[in-house]
Amino acid sequence: MSSASPATMMLLHKRGTPALLLPEFLKEVYLGQRTGLLHVTRGEQSGVSFRSVNGELVSGSSSDERGRLGESMVRRGLISKADLERALEIVNRHGRRLAPVLRELNLVDTPGLEQALALHIREILVTALLWDEAALLFEDQELPDAPAEDLTLRCSTAELILDLVRRIPSPDTVRRGLGNLERPLVAVDKPPFRVDRITLSPADGYLLARADGTRPARSIIQASPLPAEQLERSLLGLLSTGVVRYLAAAPSARR
Repeated sequence: MSSASPATMMLLHKRGTPALLLPEFLKEVYLGQRTGLLHVTRGEQSGVSFRSVNGELVSGSSSDERGRLGESMVRRGLISKADLERALEIVNRHGRRLAPVLRELNLVDTPGLEQALALHIREILVTALLWDEAALLFEDQELPDAPAEDLTLRCSTAELILDLVRRIPSPDTVRRGLGNLERPLVAVDKPPFRVDRITLSPADGYLLARADGTRPARSIIQASPLPAEQLERSLLGLLSTGVVRYLAAAPSARR
């Protein structure tokens, strides 16, 4: 093997419904602090890819032109089509990245670019989430350092996961992801991120306040005045970000 070839190990490779598999994959990458590439492909044409560094998604790309950052910014009115074409001319001529070129042309500032990238990542994640079936592959890789002028994602991957779970179209898919609700629910002692630094929904707060390991998840959900579907989505998001976890179910519950 050439010394220039990155060491690669397949971490996960599954085919199925992205709405069910994407939260699972992102949880494995995030909580495992994995560095590598996540590919979500549909057939031989469409696909999206995400770069992860120590479990945090830092960038994403799509084979679909509408999934590219520049096109996304045009659709959101952040830049004009003419501005994008002017920037792409420089990108193609000098082999540079789009984001720093947009900054140099004073078309958008750094905070605006960071916000655009966060929206772009969400957009292509949701696009993949809505596919009926796809192949998901994560490769552990020692990725080369991103170019110094490259723009990376500034929002938390935990927030991306929570937002993604809220957008799963089918309540039945959410319930399949939750598994056995008869298991007691407990908040972890040291969550992987500062919970007070992200925006929690009322359902998130309700579950966290009652996840003390003494009550099954189903009992907590049934006792709430909030809609059960809303609580189930919240629970799957909290499980997928490692904020809460299940304890072993009692023997009677397992039976």
